[in-house]
Amino acid sequence: MNFLDKASQNHVWGKLLNVAAIVFFLFFVLGPLFFIFNQMGSFRFSEPMLDALVTSFFVAGVVTVVDLLFGIPLAWLLAKKQFPLKPLVDGLVDLPLIIPTSALGLSIALFWGQSGLGIFAPGLGMIVVLHIAFTFPYVVRTTQAAIMEIDCDLGRAASTLGASPLLSFRSVWLPLFRTGAISGAILAFTRSLGETGATMIVAGALRTVPVLVVYFKNSTPADMDAAVSLSAIFLMLSAILFFIVHHQSGMKRFRLGKVYADAEKRLSNFGWSSDAAGALFLFLIVLLPSFYFLKFTDYNFFSPKTMDAMLVSFGVATTAIALSIIFGLPLALIIASKKSYSGLLRLLVEMSMLMPTVTIGLSLSLFWAGKLDEAVVLVLAHAAIIFPYFVSPVSEILSDMDKSLVEVARSLGATPFYAFRTITLPLIMPTVIAGTVIAFMHSMSETGGTLAVSKNIATIPILIVDLTKAGQQAQAASAAVLLLAISLVLVIVLRMNQRKKW
Repeated sequence: MNFLDKASQNHVWGKLLNVAAIVFFLFFVLGPLFFIFNQMGSFRFSEPMLDALVTSFFVAGVVTVVDLLFGIPLAWLLAKKQFPLKPLVDGLVDLPLIIPTSALGLSIALFWGQSGLGIFAPGLGMIVVLHIAFTFPYVVRTTQAAIMEIDCDLGRAASTLGASPLLSFRSVWLPLFRTGAISGAILAFTRSLGETGATMIVAGALRTVPVLVVYFKNSTPADMDAAVSLSAIFLMLSAILFFIVHHQSGMKRFRLGKVYADAEKRLSNFGWSSDAAGALFLFLIVLLPSFYFLKFTDYNFFSPKTMDAMLVSFGVATTAIALSIIFGLPLALIIASKKSYSGLLRLLVEMSMLMPTVTIGLSLSLFWAGKLDEAVVLVLAHAAIIFPYFVSPVSEILSDMDKSLVEVARSLGATPFYAFRTITLPLIMPTVIAGTVIAFMHSMSETGGTLAVSKNIATIPILIVDLTKAGQQAQAASAAVLLLAISLVLVIVLRMNQRKKW
């Protein structure tokens, strides 16, 4: 510590650290993502690729609309109303985020397929209900947070002026929490676009873009021209979509439209139905199918194959997290410093967080082909995928933090590193731990990026997909239970540390 304290007094070391963080982000995270455009030796576009693009965007669009339709009423219920067991319902919203997506895909296939209700066969319908299950919490949470930040007096003022509950909601509340709902919709849409492993379990003969990219890369012989061409198109469309939505979400205009006072007053009497619909949707469409796989486990949690895959997943996730912390903390400090280029770095971090993971994995595998061992490339791919999930929340909390305490410490002779580890770090520690846990869980459940890098290294999500495709649902369910248990432990650790005073 003494060495670091003294070294931080030298401005050269500080600048070198900042340069290292920016270089890591640009060279190892963002740069290789666009390297894929240099690998298009022969551009290919075929009917299956067009079908996959249409399917991916159609599914993401339908899923986002359904999430908003049922998620906004549930977010309103949780944010503004009191009812029995509200804390329980509020806590249950996050459960689908804890379940690894490969386990979720297995559970959805069992629940809606022939082993359960028998309503859907593998294909479009099953893909849609799967994607709803893991995207629904994003819309609920972001919208709920936005609603809770609004001054309640605005709604009361509208009511005293004679506005019905529905008109008050539409004309006052909705414009104010619109940005939060849009943020949730963006997250839901992009998560749906990029999901790979769970989709492979339920897709049947239908292929989305990530599934088709994996098929092209891992087929024998590999069709790399098709994989690269499709990935480049997908990446370009995702980037364009990100910038369009990012621009639109910053616009403040909101058209009220015509006011139908009598009709809206009558419809307000049925407000309880929207509350009930949102809650029932959560339980029947999201939660119940998500945990159905627990019924099929054979309790063989520690088979050699499962343990080997688990060790690989832990090793990859731990190393990727270490890289994210080492280079992510300095980058978060740079973004929070509000320098001339901080805004650009923040935008690039947000964009990289929303890029399809299968495209990240493929681009990195091509970028490092022949230069690094496959296992090292896999670690770098996971680091690139989870890096923004660590940097984004840490930079946000650093931007909002009161800088006066650090300035006082520096004026009293404290070195930059001493001020950081004794003042800044304890204040941001809950967010650092939260970002670490979320990024670690994301790495542990990542499938698309792993498949795009390697077809020989089996992580635990890959094992679940392989066992399911081989018809070994009981073994797949046991592996999924083990992965779920680890995720639950991590969430408990996160909650305990959030309450702890640092």
